[in-house]
Amino acid sequence: MMPADKLLSRLDKVREVKPGKWTACCPAHDDKTPSMNITEVEDGKLLVKCWAGCSVAVIMASVELELRDLFPDSDSQPRRPGPSRAAIELERLVCAIARSLIDQGTELTEVDQRRFKLARERLASMELKA
Repeated sequence: MMPADKLLSRLDKVREVKPGKWTACCPAHDDKTPSMNITEVEDGKLLVKCWAGCSVAVIMASVELELRDLFPDSDSQPRRPGPSRAAIELERLVCAIARSLIDQGTELTEVDQRRFKLARERLASMELKA
C-alpha cells in the first residue's frame, strides 16, 4: 500500500486539488475547514503541512500512523548502491576543470591539487574513468 493510500483513508474532507496534491482537515486539532496539505513527491514520499502549526509527528500519531508511513516500503524500491549520479558528475567536473587548467599551463594551488587528487581517487574507487 502506498503512503497516500494509508494516510488519506484516515482523514476527513479530503479533496484532490491536482494529481498528487490534496487538502484535508487536520486530525491533530479541531479543524472544521481543511487546513492541511498533503503532497506526494516523485518517489512516493508524502509531504504533510498543517497551516495551523501542528507537527507532522502529532498529525501522524492522531491517525495512529508513524512517520515511516510517509515513505514507500523500502522493499518495493530497490536502492542503488554507491554515490548518486550527481555526486559522480561533480567528481568528473572537478577532474575536467583541473585538467583544463593544467593544459592551459595554470599551476593548481595546493588546495586545488588535493581536491583534484580526491576526485580522481573517488572515481577510481568506483572504477569510473576520471
